[in-house]
Amino acid sequence: MPNVNVYVDADSCPVQDEILEVCQLFGVNPNFIATVNHYSSEKAEAGWMFVDDGSQSVDIYILNKVQDGDVVITQDLSLAVLLTSKGVYVMTPRGKLVKENDAEQIMNQKFIRQQAMKRTKKWKGPSAFTDKDRKKFQSIFQHLLSKHEGI
Repeated sequence: MPNVNVYVDADSCPVQDEILEVCQLFGVNPNFIATVNHYSSEKAEAGWMFVDDGSQSVDIYILNKVQDGDVVITQDLSLAVLLTSKGVYVMTPRGKLVKENDAEQIMNQKFIRQQAMKRTKKWKGPSAFTDKDRKKFQSIFQHLLSKHEGI
């Protein structure tokens, strides 16, 4: 069994099937973490971890569990910034690898978005998730696991 842990911020993760498929190739059991709002008996039987309903509950759980060299898949770039400083590999569902030196840019962009939202009272969400996004994620995730130490 490889010595890598894969944690998934699963509440709104659009690539759950792709994660399972790639992890199976490498004999890795991913850890899906979600709030109790997303509970189902099928997910519980598959080993998902459910935490209290709260805006940061999943983030706190992941922050407390990860170790240097682990992999986390999340759309939460603020969480990603905290994780990269711990030596964790972080990927978004769109296949972007977040690096520790991205932290300043990520936080500045977040601040600018928040300021714009306060002025306009409008929030523009991300573009629609496509099959191209899925394939990109799967390819980069597979490459990351294949290059990971011990795999």
